[in-house]
Amino acid sequence: MDRFLDNRLADADEPPGLRDAVVDRLAGQVESIGERFRQQNDQLRSSAWSRRIPDAYLADEAAAENELQACAAGIRTAQSVEGIVSEPRRFERFLAHWLAPTALWALRGEASRVPRPRTRARALEWSLTPIPWFEDDAQWPPAGAGGLADVRQLAGADAEPVRAGEAPYEGWVQLALFERQATPATRHPETAGRAMIIATGLETCDSPLPANSLPLSQTPPNLWSLTHDRLDPGLNAERAAAVLASMSGPLAALVTYRGQPGTPATNRGIGLAQYVLVPRIEVVALLGLRPETPALRHVLVDDNGVAIVGRQWRGVLVHDGSYSPLEPAVHGTDLLIRPDLYEQLLKAVGAHRLAAGVVVDCSLHDFPTDGAGDED
Repeated sequence: MDRFLDNRLADADEPPGLRDAVVDRLAGQVESIGERFRQQNDQLRSSAWSRRIPDAYLADEAAAENELQACAAGIRTAQSVEGIVSEPRRFERFLAHWLAPTALWALRGEASRVPRPRTRARALEWSLTPIPWFEDDAQWPPAGAGGLADVRQLAGADAEPVRAGEAPYEGWVQLALFERQATPATRHPETAGRAMIIATGLETCDSPLPANSLPLSQTPPNLWSLTHDRLDPGLNAERAAAVLASMSGPLAALVTYRGQPGTPATNRGIGLAQYVLVPRIEVVALLGLRPETPALRHVLVDDNGVAIVGRQWRGVLVHDGSYSPLEPAVHGTDLLIRPDLYEQLLKAVGAHRLAAGVVVDCSLHDFPTDGAGDED
């Protein structure tokens, strides 16, 4: 209960009797849930001595979710029996929002996965080759990374709009890209882990932005599922245009799921994409965009069809030289906008104020000695 349901029940204002009902139903299943959980662990662990919980939707989480949904489905009837009558639509909409199954955002991310695209700024084409693994003696940091170490905004031909080359979005403009490449540290041979972060994004500015800043901001993921006027009722196209014409900052943001309903439990079950991007809310309002109906992936639409799409990818499997499972060395995401809408955005921002921001950061890390990354 504490791990999987506590926050959701609290966010739903602790519906009377719901927590107790779920606990009662789970209490009679403790032995069978425990046995199934042990079987899953034995079958899915990479080795008998690994403390890492397998990357799977396991019996304890599945049982808790099933009982929550079963009990919540009858809560309004139970309240009526006790003489508590509420406005049905508002009551059920509220409960559905806060008690939604935790896989929602993970499924949207999975529906937005693509093979790793080649689309990126010309100055970053070298990064299409993944960073060297421990048995590779190639240069570190990569030469291309060193050339961008002190660059915060691209210039000249490198700053031209990046056009996608992958179907079905050929010719669309890339608003932003974020990719992390990482390889694990090893004990035998003793080799440091490597990590490289690449971030690019269109941003508005009248003067150079701080050297230690990202060309991306941070925001919740809600624009992929809710209309902009629900998130900011006073925001319309006119107000959005005024903000974009005068602001300094990124036009896209990295998503944070902290506090979001429909988010899986940390390090358990159906996992979230590590990195997701979303456009700035003023961009969405200016262009009159809205989520797909139903909102099953990272896509915004207008009356002419798909308008902005968020893509995620991961790949290049590596291991740390032990019995641990193979892990993707590359995790990435980007945002693409339809060409006609890019021209509309460019007109609102002002071509002279639009810059192509970039950050490339390389680092090393040692082999963990305290079981970091494992879960008891």
